[in-house]
Amino acid sequence: MLRIPSNKPRFFLSLKWKLAFLFGGVFLILHSIFSYLSYLHAVDNFALHREQIQDSHINIARTLTENAFLDLEQFAELLSSIDSFSSQAQMPLSALDENWSRWQLSWGIENITLFNQNGSPIKSWGKPINIEPSAITRVLGSEEPDHQIICPDDCFQQVIVPVMGPSKTIGTLSLSRSFANVLVKYKQTTRSDMALLVAVDDGDTAKAHRWAYKPSGITLPEKNSLLFDYVSARHTVAKLLASNQTITFNNDVFDIRVIPVNAGRSAPPFFLLMDDITLSTRNLNTILEQVWLYGIISLLASLLLLVFLLHLSLRHIARLSEALPLLSRHRYDQFRQRITVKSGLPFGYDELYGLNQTALTLADQLQQLEQKDHSNTLMLLEKSRELAKERDFSQQLIEVAPIIVITQTLNGTIISINQAGLDGFDVMDFSVIGKSFDIFLPASDNEHLKKLHQLRKGQYAGLLQVDGVLVTETGKQRDITWLHTCFKAVDHHDKTIILTLGVDISERKNFEDKIFKMTTYDSLTGLINRRRFQEKFADELASAKRYAYQVALFYLDLDQFKIVNDNDGHETGDMLLVQVANTLKETIRTTDTLCRIGGDEFTLILPHAELNDVSGIAEKINQTLISNLFSFADKPYKISASIGLAIFPEHGLTVHELLANAELAMYQAKASGRGQYHIYSADVDYQEKLKRSLYWQEIIEDAIAHDKFVLYYQPILNINSNRISHFECLIRLRQDNGQIIPPNDFIGHAEELGLIGKIDRLVLKKAVQKHIEFKNQGLDYKLTVNLSGCSFNDTTIFKDISRLVNVPEVNPGNIIFEITETAAVSNFAAAEILIGQIKELGCLLALDDFGVGFSSFHYLKHFPVDYVKIDGSFIRQIHKSDDDKIFVKALSEVAQAFGKKIVAEFVENEAILTILKEFKIDYAQGYHIGKPVDEPLAQQYAGNNG
Repeated sequence: MLRIPSNKPRFFLSLKWKLAFLFGGVFLILHSIFSYLSYLHAVDNFALHREQIQDSHINIARTLTENAFLDLEQFAELLSSIDSFSSQAQMPLSALDENWSRWQLSWGIENITLFNQNGSPIKSWGKPINIEPSAITRVLGSEEPDHQIICPDDCFQQVIVPVMGPSKTIGTLSLSRSFANVLVKYKQTTRSDMALLVAVDDGDTAKAHRWAYKPSGITLPEKNSLLFDYVSARHTVAKLLASNQTITFNNDVFDIRVIPVNAGRSAPPFFLLMDDITLSTRNLNTILEQVWLYGIISLLASLLLLVFLLHLSLRHIARLSEALPLLSRHRYDQFRQRITVKSGLPFGYDELYGLNQTALTLADQLQQLEQKDHSNTLMLLEKSRELAKERDFSQQLIEVAPIIVITQTLNGTIISINQAGLDGFDVMDFSVIGKSFDIFLPASDNEHLKKLHQLRKGQYAGLLQVDGVLVTETGKQRDITWLHTCFKAVDHHDKTIILTLGVDISERKNFEDKIFKMTTYDSLTGLINRRRFQEKFADELASAKRYAYQVALFYLDLDQFKIVNDNDGHETGDMLLVQVANTLKETIRTTDTLCRIGGDEFTLILPHAELNDVSGIAEKINQTLISNLFSFADKPYKISASIGLAIFPEHGLTVHELLANAELAMYQAKASGRGQYHIYSADVDYQEKLKRSLYWQEIIEDAIAHDKFVLYYQPILNINSNRISHFECLIRLRQDNGQIIPPNDFIGHAEELGLIGKIDRLVLKKAVQKHIEFKNQGLDYKLTVNLSGCSFNDTTIFKDISRLVNVPEVNPGNIIFEITETAAVSNFAAAEILIGQIKELGCLLALDDFGVGFSSFHYLKHFPVDYVKIDGSFIRQIHKSDDDKIFVKALSEVAQAFGKKIVAEFVENEAILTILKEFKIDYAQGYHIGKPVDEPLAQQYAGNNG
C-alpha cells in the first residue's frame, strides 16, 4: 500500500496564492494582449490618417502646378490673340515693349520670347532662359500649347503657344515664370513644407547629398535646408519615391515623401514633401501611455479583490487538506471529527459541500477496503506463484522452439535472442545482444531494410513478412523468412519494441533452385531447354537491337538418329545425345549458347556474328561431329548433323521468325545430304517444304473426307485398386494400304494448314461413340480426349462440344478433356473461358505435361482441372535418377495439396510402378500397363474401372 509521508515539504505555497498567481497571470496576459491590440489599432489608424493626409498633399501639389500652367497658358493665349499678331507683315513688338514691365510685375513673368514661323527667335524680354528648339518645332507642327518645367539653376514654368495668322501659324510665343509661386501656395494651403528637386551634374554636390538632385526652391530654407541635408545623407530617392518615411530630426518628427512633378513620369524634377508630425506623434504616445496606466491600475485592483475572494472561498479546502493525511495513517474516526458537514447552508449547496461529502464517503470505503486487503494479499501471492510458473514455461518454450526469436528496439538494437537465434547467428554466447540487427542483413537486401525502417517509424501497420538473408558472425549466409511486428513491452516501461521471428528456409530455397534448374535445363544433356532458349534468345535480340550487332541462329538436326532409337533403343540414343552435347559444348565459344529443343534437335546462338564466320563455324561443327567416334556398349556410331542458319536482322527480327527460317534452312541442308549446312535466303524458293505441305494437305483432307482417322486406346491404371480406370484416345491415320501413320507425322502439318480443328471434332465424335458403346455394354470406363492449342482460339469449338456431349445417351463425367500447358499459355484468357464452359457441361479436365514449365503451379491453381499428368520425361528414368525422384515427389505433393488426381506417363517397367506407389500417385500410363490398341476390350484387364 502506498504511504504518504506526514512531514510537510520545506517550501509551502497555499492554493490561494497559486490561484491568485494563475488568475493574475491570465489577467496580465489578456490585458497585455488587449492593450497591444489597442496600440496596433491606434498606430494603424494614425498611419492611415497620415496616408490620407499625404495623398491630399500630393494632390494639392500637383493641382497647384497644373493651375499655374493653366494660368500661364491663358495669359499666353491672350497675348497671341492681339489683332496685330494676325498681320504677317509686322509682328507686334512695340506692344510687348510697352507692356512688359506691367506684365512682369502683375503676372510674375520672367521671360517672353517671340519666334517666327521657322522657329527662329525674333525678340526676347526679361531674363534669358534656354528654350529647347524641339519644343518650338513641336508646337509649330501640332499647333497645340506645350508645358515644360525647366531648371537651369532655378526652376521655371514655361508655356509655348502658337501664334495664328488668318490661315496658318505664323510663329510661337514662349512665356516663363518662376516655380516659387507654387511652393508658396503649397505652404499656405497645407501648412507643410516643400522643396523642388532638380538634377545636377556637379559631382561634389551629388556626393555630399548622396543624391544627383539639389533643391531648386524650398520653403523655410533656414530650417528645411538642414532637414534636406539630413534626409539626403540617410535615404535614397528611390526609397522615398516608393513610400513615405518617418524621420526624427532635432527631436522633431517629419513625414518625408518624394513624388514626380509630372504624374505620368518618374523623371525629375521631383517634389520633396516635408510634413512636421511632431505634435500628432506626441499626442498619440500620450494617449497610449494613459491606456497602459489605467489598465495596470484596474489589473492591480482586480488581483487584490481576487485574493480576498479566494481566501473566503478556500477556507474549507484548507481544512480538508489538513485532514486528508489522516486517511493515509488509517485514522478514520479523527478524520470524521475534522470534517463537518452543515445540514443547512445560507447560500445554498456548492462544490465544497459535495467535496466534503465525497471525502467522508471515501473514508468509509477506504476502511472497508483495508479490511479486504488482507484477504486479497494472500490471493495475489498465490496468483503470482502461478504466473511465475507460466512465465518460466513460456521462456522455456521460446528457448527450445526451432524458430529465431529476437526482440529489438526501434533503432534496431537487439535486446534478447533465444537459443535457436544463437545457433542461426553462429555464436556460442549472447554477444549479439546490444548490436544492431541491420548489420546481420546484407547491403543488397534493400527492400527488407526499407520496409523494416518504415515499420520502425510507424509507417507500416500490421505484420511485416519478408524473405531475406541472414549474414552470420562467421560470414555464412542463410535464407530466412522474417516476420516483424511492433508491441508494447511491459518490462521496458511500456516502450514500443519489435518482435522478430525467423525461420530458416535455406533447404527449401536450395530445393526450389534445383526444381527451377530442372524446369529450365534439359535433364539428359544439361543444356537449357526450349523454354529457356526462347527467353535467352529474346534477350539477346533485344540487346542486338539496342547496340546494333548481328546474331546468328544455328538449327541442328542429327542425321538418321531415329534409326538409332528404333534399332538400339532409347537408352542408346540418350547416351549418344549426351556425348554429342558434350562435344558441341567443347566446340563453341563461351559467349555462345547451346540448347536442346527437341529429341535430336539443337539450337546454337552466336552473338556478334558475321556471315563469313558462321560458315566456318558450321563447317567446324560438322567436321568435329564426323571426326569424333561416338560409341555405346562398345558399338561405334557415326553421327553428323544438318545445320540451318538464320542471321538477325537480315533473316528475321523475332524469335519465331528466325527459328522458323533456320528450320527451313535446316530442311534444305538435309535435302542436300548428310553433314551439310545451309544459310537461309529469302531468294530461295523452298519448294521441298511447299511440296511437303501440299502433300500432307492432300492426305489429311482425304482422311477427313473418307473417315480414315481411327482412334487407338491406351489404358490408364488406377494404382490403388490395380484396375483400369480409363483410356486415352490417341488418333492414327490409316492409309489405303493398311499402313498406320502416327500423329507426330501429321499433327504439326494439320496445325500449319488450319485443319487441326476438324481433327479435334472428329476425335471427340469417335470418343463419344465409343463411350456410348461402353455404356450400352454396362462398362464405366472414362475416355480422355486431347484438345489442341488452336481450339482455344476457335470461337465455335464449344458449340460443337456441347452438341456432342449434351445428349441423354452421354454421361459428361466420363469424358476427360486433356490440355497441355503450352496450349494454355498461348492464349490464357481464351483457355480460361473454354475450360470454364467445359466444366459447366459436367466434363472433367486434365493438365498434360505437368512440371515441364515452372509456371505449371500457376495454371494448377487457376484452372479447375481434375487430373494432372506428370510429363514422361520425369518418369522414364525415375528408377535410375535421384533428381527425377525428388522432382516427381514434389510435383505429386503440390498436386495432392490442390486436391488433384495424378497420372504418371511413360511407365515402362515394374520398378517405375513401385516408386509411383511409394509416392501415392493415383494413376499410371505406359507400355508396362498396356500399349495403344484400336480395340480396347481385346485385352483382358484386372477390372472394368477404378
